[in-house]
Amino acid sequence: MDLIRAADQDHFERTRHSFVLDGVEHGYVKPTAATEARLRPDPIERMVANETLSRARGDAAAEIREIFERLVAGLWSRALDLSSSRGGGGLGPSDRIATLHATRYLPWAFYLGGEPAGPATSKHPGQQSRIGRCPPALVLAIDMVVEGRGLAECAADRAMHWTTAARLLSYALAVYADLAGWERNRDEVAAAEAWWRRRRR
Repeated sequence: MDLIRAADQDHFERTRHSFVLDGVEHGYVKPTAATEARLRPDPIERMVANETLSRARGDAAAEIREIFERLVAGLWSRALDLSSSRGGGGLGPSDRIATLHATRYLPWAFYLGGEPAGPATSKHPGQQSRIGRCPPALVLAIDMVVEGRGLAECAADRAMHWTTAARLLSYALAVYADLAGWERNRDEVAAAEAWWRRRRR
């Protein structure tokens, strides 16, 4: 109970804003949502610190976040540079990020979420050539890793228990760590996939 009070007090101290005039504190200003998000601890770092996730899975999350952020930053820079005749600037992702995206991120996303048969057209919108092993794990991992949302918040949005959400996140990051060669956990991945198939019945 004391840890909860200490955590609440720490959060209050980090987010408290007031006006000080002549050494006297006046009022309290609630921080904006953006400030709150910046001050909120990273859920993945917390899970690695309390050993809910292994270090390799934390590294997988960090790499997924880096790939996503760099690709999105490249898209924004292209969209904002309207002076180019091509409608975008010449900046793009580095060779390292492009390689990681092609060799790790896309295979991971296709493995979990499914792979499209080809480009979507008006006659064939969104057909899949391969069904994903566990699309909810992919969506949950993106929400937590890229968006920085908490485990309890993501679980509540999906009307699932937080332990189920934690297991799906661990499974998604285990698949990525296995693809990267940081962890060999194919038995654990197979067990998680069997568990998910049983839940869906």
